[in-house]
Amino acid sequence: MAKGIGFRARIAVRVVTCLAAASLVGTARAGDTARLSGHWNYNQNESDDAQQKVRDAQQDSRNNPDQDGGNYPGRGGQNPNGGGYPGGGVGRVGIPGIGGIWLPGTGGGGGRTGRQSGANRAGVSSEEWERLAQDPKYLKIDQTTKQIAVTDDNGNTQTYYPDGKKHDDKDSGGGKGSTQAEWESGTLTAETRLGHSERLTQTFRVSDDGKQLFVTTRFEAPTLNGPLSIRRVYDLGKGETD
Repeated sequence: MAKGIGFRARIAVRVVTCLAAASLVGTARAGDTARLSGHWNYNQNESDDAQQKVRDAQQDSRNNPDQDGGNYPGRGGQNPNGGGYPGGGVGRVGIPGIGGIWLPGTGGGGGRTGRQSGANRAGVSSEEWERLAQDPKYLKIDQTTKQIAVTDDNGNTQTYYPDGKKHDDKDSGGGKGSTQAEWESGTLTAETRLGHSERLTQTFRVSDDGKQLFVTTRFEAPTLNGPLSIRRVYDLGKGETD
C-alpha cells in the first residue's frame, strides 16, 4: 500500500513539474512581446539628428571609390562610368518611422547601366536620402497578436506580421520588397529587403515605464561605407496610459 502511494506521489510530482515548466515557457514567450499600441509624439531633443546623419552618409558614399556610376532614376546618364539606372523612374514604399522609401528602377525610361550593371552596384537615390532624413511627427500603432500596423503623419501605413516569415510588399508604382518581422526580448525587429540589395531594419522598443518608444532605423546599401543608423524617440500621447 505504501509503495502504491509512493508511486502515485512520484507521478504527481512529475506532472506538477511538467506543468510548471510549461507555464514558465509560456511566460517567457509572452515576455518577448511588448505593448506598442498608442499615439506616439516625436521627441526631437532625445532623437538623433537624422538630416546630419544622412549628410554624413552621403559624403561617405561620394568618397567611396567603389561607388559606381549611373545617375538618379529617370535623369539620363552623365557619369563617365555609365548611364542612368536601368528602367529609370521611381516607385514608393511607405516605411513608417522614416517616411516613404523610393525604389529606383520601377518605371519610366532610362539609360545604360554603370560599368557593373546590375542591382548590386546601383547607388542610393536622392529620394531615398530625402525620406531617410524625414522625422515623422507622430506614429499611430495598432497592435494585435498577429500583426502591428504603424501609421505616420503622412498617412503611410506599414503592417508587420511578427511570425518570423517573409511577407512580400508591393506599392502602387510596382516597387517590390519583402519584410520579415519577429519579437525578441520585448523588441520588434522588422527587416525589409529593398531593390539594389538594400536592406532596411527597423526596431521598435518601449521604455520600461511604457512612456517612450524607441525606433531605430538601420539602412544598408552596397555603395555605403557602412550602415546608416538613426535613433528616434517618441513620447506616449496623453491618456494612452489609462
